[in-house]
Amino acid sequence: MNNMVNSSGFIIDALDRSILNLVQKNNLLTHAEIGEQVGLSTSAVRRRLVNLRKSGLIVRDVSLLNTDQFGITLIVSVAFKEDTVDAYDSFDRQMQKLPHVKQSYHVSGLTDYVLVVQGPSLTWYENWSKQHLMNNSNIKRHDTSVVWSCKKFETAVAI
Repeated sequence: MNNMVNSSGFIIDALDRSILNLVQKNNLLTHAEIGEQVGLSTSAVRRRLVNLRKSGLIVRDVSLLNTDQFGITLIVSVAFKEDTVDAYDSFDRQMQKLPHVKQSYHVSGLTDYVLVVQGPSLTWYENWSKQHLMNNSNIKRHDTSVVWSCKKFETAVAI
């Protein structure tokens, strides 16, 4: 009885966890290759993957690029003047529309948001931050850290 239930009530058994661990590392594996590793038929793997996608556990299948080949990565902490639902909602909508914002986290503590921004240069970022952060009257302050090098980047969720 190695079953887990996720937050939406979907039951994940040991075979689902094995499949999820494999596809998080390499989603180019064929259903047959996955089946061979977890002890299921090709069709059983396909059915389980369809169900895992329908349940929302698998959100999308992507290829990860080497960000070093595409400019600079910046970690930006954003503090708001006042904590209001409207200010947060407006900021969320703005960040969703900006392709250079790779990740946006609403966090607790002295900072209200942490952003991961990918852009071509520091000169570009100076102009971008003036336009999208300094012009936002809800923002009290933003602090930026330049990523010199990535020491660990993992997308897999431990399950």
